Amino acid sequence: MRKKDKKQMKNMKNMMLAFFIVPLLISCADNDPEPPVEQTKVFEKIWSTRIYEAPLENVGSDNAYIYKDWYIVTGDHWSHHDPSLYAYDTKTGKLAWKWKQNGKYQQPGLILSGKDNILILSDTKGILGFDIETQQILWEHLHGESIRYLGAVGELPIYGNHVYKILNFDNYYGPECLVRYHILTGKEEKLSTFQLSENQMSPNLSPPALWLHPETNDSILVMVNQIQRADLPPEKSPTDIIAFNMTTKKIEWKLEGFTPWGTNGSYAPVVFENTIMVAGDWSIYAIDLFTGRIQWRTQFPNLPRVGNFTTTKHLLIENRLYVNPAARDVMCLDADSGSIVWHNKNAASNCSLNMLYHKNKLIIGSKGLGSVVIMDALSGHVIHTEQGDRNFYTDVLYDKTTDMYFVQDFAQAVGFKIK
Repeated sequence: MRKKDKKQMKNMKNMMLAFFIVPLLISCADNDPEPPVEQTKVFEKIWSTRIYEAPLENVGSDNAYIYKDWYIVTGDHWSHHDPSLYAYDTKTGKLAWKWKQNGKYQQPGLILSGKDNILILSDTKGILGFDIETQQILWEHLHGESIRYLGAVGELPIYGNHVYKILNFDNYYGPECLVRYHILTGKEEKLSTFQLSENQMSPNLSPPALWLHPETNDSILVMVNQIQRADLPPEKSPTDIIAFNMTTKKIEWKLEGFTPWGTNGSYAPVVFENTIMVAGDWSIYAIDLFTGRIQWRTQFPNLPRVGNFTTTKHLLIENRLYVNPAARDVMCLDADSGSIVWHNKNAASNCSLNMLYHKNKLIIGSKGLGSVVIMDALSGHVIHTEQGDRNFYTDVLYDKTTDMYFVQDFAQAVGFKIK
């Protein structure tokens, strides 16, 4: 082959090679990944502290309270018996002080409630009042062997200067008594006793909600009453609503069997203006507080047939009612009409007792996920889910002074910020 032909052939090969390689290079250049954009952290852990002097790895209290510069948690009642309080500095997480019960009532605070510097610790066996400032017991009561069950397993409401508690006599299926204690003196007042029915169905009262009658100015306590018997399943345990007049010491009205199913009795119903809102049979009900008649009912027929709003108290913000049925659903309802504002079907399962609303966010301790779930409270969108090292499971509390949030897992207390 002549030199000229060889040169032309070489040039043609080079042109063909360039025809294939150049687009490939351009394509590779186009597909080069852009530098990663650093996302803003939503959950920023500020400190974490091992809590309790427990012999086992996993510990837990379920309860906490913020007062001044202290995040106060109750002693462990999971791995060992610890009737103590631990106060951690909200800024650093360091232990500020510890108090061990020194009276007759020697129980971990299974249930905790508070107002200002007064803490109330309670369980099935007794109740005490504690002054955080002086770190001293103010008063205590032992219920005695005849009272073996605490109806208010999830909440001790405080109204004014009294804390309210439900006591069950004899055993779980005996009569129940509504009592209250003055938070400063511990003076006990038995308000009313609820007896077994003729067919031996026993009362199971929720903690009371308080409503002030706008016409008479009477204080009305409203309770859910799940009527039950040891041999009967929930579908044969109808639920009443009882309105008790504190002035007359009489039943103002009773809504009998508003749902045929047994429902939750661990927290108080929610008062909105002149209605009471309560869950039952996979529905939310609004009941007129003047008449005891059902005002509206919103059903959620496709919920799992477990839970039935048993773990988490309803949260009312303005006219928006936030509810969690123990499944992964979280809903927001219009409290005026019962219409569904939004329904997130995959948000946070088996939430802790109290949801927190702050800065248009819904902040939830999800036992089912072992996480803190942060949601947009106006849209229902999940902004972030943060799992704890040992599974977060308690209420999230907020402290305005530090602009921080606090939660516990089964080993440590955690202080964090939300960006």
